Amino acid sequence: MNKEELVAKLGSSMEFQMVATLTDVIETDDIKVADLLDISFYKKKEVAFRAAWMLEYLMTNKPESFVSYIPNLISLLPKQNNPSAMRHYAKIIALLTDRKAIEIYKGKAMEVDFEPVIDVLFTWLVDTEVLVATKVHCMQTLANLAPRYDWIKDELLETIDHLVDIESIAFFARARQIRKQLKKVQQKA
Repeated sequence: MNKEELVAKLGSSMEFQMVATLTDVIETDDIKVADLLDISFYKKKEVAFRAAWMLEYLMTNKPESFVSYIPNLISLLPKQNNPSAMRHYAKIIALLTDRKAIEIYKGKAMEVDFEPVIDVLFTWLVDTEVLVATKVHCMQTLANLAPRYDWIKDELLETIDHLVDIESIAFFARARQIRKQLKKVQQKA
């Protein structure tokens, strides 16, 4: 499927069948990850969101076809400003940096310089316009990176303390888990 056909497919009405429709497209058509990365910045927000959802699906279900595009996704992260697509980008980075990530991702993550991503994640975390789901993935990624970048732990704890009274219950619940995770990082140090 070429890029224009994919945009048309993603822009069509999906009613309540979005997940089934997009999964079917991924599983039955030759989708290029580079096209999805481009389309995740498309001017029509729902098209960009659906492309970002497909990226997350490929990341979790077809790692061998996704892994080589991780540097591209990371370089595009600071430019992403579609709130729904930001959520999927942040989740992909959280999954990539998870200590339980599959080996193909662990190896790739060791090659990546996350410094530019860290700045973006902290920015998104404190931005009042960013969706809580995105913030949760940002917080998780930062906690995942704390063993590698030891300065993150204190900065993240301070940020969580600042946000915990401002954000929702969902944020607070994840913040508790993140604090426990960071406590383990401190104990290993």
